[in-house]
Amino acid sequence: MTTIAHDWRVLVVEDDPIVARVHHHVVNGARGFEVVAIARSGNQALEMIENLRPDLVLLDLGLPGVGGIELLRQIRGARLPTEVIAVTAASSVDTIRAALHLGVVDYLVKPFDPERLRSSLSQFLRRMAVLNGQQLEQGGVDALRSTAAPKARWLPKELQPERLEAIRGMLSASDGSLSAEDIGDAVGVARVTARRYLEYMVSVGQADCASLPFGRGRPRKVYTYISPESAARRRI
Repeated sequence: MTTIAHDWRVLVVEDDPIVARVHHHVVNGARGFEVVAIARSGNQALEMIENLRPDLVLLDLGLPGVGGIELLRQIRGARLPTEVIAVTAASSVDTIRAALHLGVVDYLVKPFDPERLRSSLSQFLRRMAVLNGQQLEQGGVDALRSTAAPKARWLPKELQPERLEAIRGMLSASDGSLSAEDIGDAVGVARVTARRYLEYMVSVGQADCASLPFGRGRPRKVYTYISPESAARRRI
């Protein structure tokens, strides 16, 4: 199991305060990441990058004053050790080509689902894991150049990998459906806690959820495990 020794430090560069808050929330909600500052312009961003030395910059290309592409050129020209994810409404081929030539980890076109940003953060982690060594064989180079999306969604910060694995194992071992209360009792967690993990599994296609009549109260939710093979067949 991989242990995250520290949080990756992220600078959000976005002139729209509402969008900046959304990005701040998504990044801080991802395990292993911490927003260290928000810059509103290219000039402010360059100063913060030089002083704070963030590991990753979430960069809006449509900035007032010094634009995002020019800021990227300055970052590369100064050999500043930071990675960049471009976030922009600009979708022209010329802008995308320029950003890719300047080595962005990913390019996100606004508007996009927050899950897409989480995928970019996951891609950054895979990139940094490959770059952790001193030398790379061909397989490492191929992995570094890969832009394939991750197979599962990013695990929210409030969920623990070990507990998720325990709940997944309990559900997969069942011959039928189980409720959050059943899972909670078996694993030793509260029903509401078990439900958060089960709903996450539903969101990533690892479980189904159904509502069944239950006494005079509201229907009872039950969950059924979906094996990787079954999930693959559903995507065909």
